[in-house]
Amino acid sequence: MKINTTFLKHIAKLSRIKLSKKELEKFTPQMKTILESVDVLQEVDTTGIKPMKKRLPFSQLREDIAKESLTQEKVLTNANHTEMGLVKVYGKIFDGIEKS
Repeated sequence: MKINTTFLKHIAKLSRIKLSKKELEKFTPQMKTILESVDVLQEVDTTGIKPMKKRLPFSQLREDIAKESLTQEKVLTNANHTEMGLVKVYGKIFDGIEKS
C-alpha cells in the first residue's frame, strides 16, 4: 500500500477530520512509519496459535475505584530521559526527536 498525501486525505475524509496542507505534509511520513511498523507484525509466524475465543463482557470488569497513585517524582526515577517533568520518548515514530 502506497502511503502518500492523497491516501492520508482519503483517510481524514472518512474520519471526518480536516487537515491543513501543512498537517498533511507532517502526518504523511508519520503514518507511513506507523503502518510499516504494523506490517512487521504480518511477518510473525502464528502457526499453531489459536485465536482468542472468549471475550470479557463489561459486566465482569472490576469496579473502577480511584486509588493513591505514584508521585511524579517516583515515576520519573526509572525514566532514562526526562524533560520538564515528563518522560522523553525516543523512537522511529517520533522523527523530530534526537537522542541526546
